[in-house]
Amino acid sequence: MLRKVTPHAVIIIAAMYFVFFFIDRVNSIMNFINNGMTKGLLFALCVLAIYNAVLLIRENRARERQRQRALEQRRRAASQKPGAPRPDRTVAHKS
Repeated sequence: MLRKVTPHAVIIIAAMYFVFFFIDRVNSIMNFINNGMTKGLLFALCVLAIYNAVLLIRENRARERQRQRALEQRRRAASQKPGAPRPDRTVAHKS
């Protein structure tokens, strides 16, 4: 469940920071950027972004490993068929 929630939380907090930034640019007296609440939100945003990135990298690597295993299984199956050329042999062509 946390996997499904973190991307949404990152989007929400990042959107809040856009609003805080633009409001602070228009009216700097309100002090939206330099206070404890925004520092806590920035910390949460950083933690969630790193967690989200780690999950994404892990899923991409697992998907790539699975794709490589499937490709290797197809190569083995093709090399075991009778009469099929073996993929590890090279055929010399005359030019």
